[in-house]
Amino acid sequence: MGEQLDARTAAERLGVDVRTLYAYVSRGALRRAPGPDGRSSRYDSDELELLARRSRPRTLPRPAASIDLVIATRVSTVSDGVVRYRGRDVLGLVAAGERFEAVAELLWACPPAAGPVWRLSAGQAASLELVLDALGDGTPVAMRFAAAVAAAAGAGGPGATSPPDWPAWGRFLIATLVGASGQARGDAGADGQVARRLWRRWSPLSPTAARVSALDTALVLLAEHELAASTLAVRVAASARAAPPGCVLAGLGALSGTLHGDAPRIVRERLFCQRADGADDEAGDDARLPAGVGFGHSVHRGGDPRSAPLLRAVQAIATPADRDLIERAVHDAPAPPNADFALAALSHVARMPPEAATAIFAVARTAGWIAHAAEEYTEPYVRFRGRAVTFPRGPG
Repeated sequence: MGEQLDARTAAERLGVDVRTLYAYVSRGALRRAPGPDGRSSRYDSDELELLARRSRPRTLPRPAASIDLVIATRVSTVSDGVVRYRGRDVLGLVAAGERFEAVAELLWACPPAAGPVWRLSAGQAASLELVLDALGDGTPVAMRFAAAVAAAAGAGGPGATSPPDWPAWGRFLIATLVGASGQARGDAGADGQVARRLWRRWSPLSPTAARVSALDTALVLLAEHELAASTLAVRVAASARAAPPGCVLAGLGALSGTLHGDAPRIVRERLFCQRADGADDEAGDDARLPAGVGFGHSVHRGGDPRSAPLLRAVQAIATPADRDLIERAVHDAPAPPNADFALAALSHVARMPPEAATAIFAVARTAGWIAHAAEEYTEPYVRFRGRAVTFPRGPG
């Protein structure tokens, strides 16, 4: 929480008049707190900075029909080159060796849990297997995850309370996604670390400390990124007071898009699989990536800060041939690599199937989704309301 400012100073910070400031409050874009006299209002300087940054003109052209929403949040802040979780720089969390579980609990603003709470019970795991067995082999991983989450809603989760026990649901749903991942290769054991269990389920390589650390780094870096498309979908569901599984289902639907959570899979298939086979010269249009996928970033114009630490962790476990492949891909790129590229590189080095990159993204981002859903529950319900404009009917 930053400095508490009066209305006039807050309006000056935003570059608007006081009436516009009050309009932001009425739309839920800004919070106000009672002043010391009980009559005036005070505004948090951190929230004002976030709102001001989101209100400034973007450097990229926007489609005529695009919509920008301004939502106050304390979960994370994202600016060009800096990502903070609850005020802590994510690069500092990685440098300190914080595990994904601890970072998730930081996002949820809760104390660390005791016991094996990041795992499903034997009965829950057996029920999940029945659901997964009913799906076809070609079911995309995000949709497989959605089926698992839907089944988990009635499979003995943390239960219905008002408000929900968000940390308990977060641990349970993340455990569900891990259980719906890949193949169980020695998944049993006392160590319930999410990264280690994910590695065993997706990679045929042994889970050495360096390999698990690289995957844990990916989970930490991808756990949250302010109001990405999937997070906005989660907040809309939470605004309608959807239960925790419903909120995560909304997020999975948006994350499955090729310009969001499925982007690392596309990078893996078009850059790493083809180049590893020596087919990059013949790939032609099939090797081209959609704009913004793998390289460059709409917010981090100076380079995605998450890519460098993840690529360093990947390089540490890569073979010489893998390192050469990664370096050539970066050298040939039109812009700096982003987190999509780094995650695709990790899945390649780990010899995971391409869809594993999307799965890792989904597991990681569930931590942020739960934090945003919990925060949205403290806001007025159903506050996201659209207004349609009917286009004139054409001839005929």
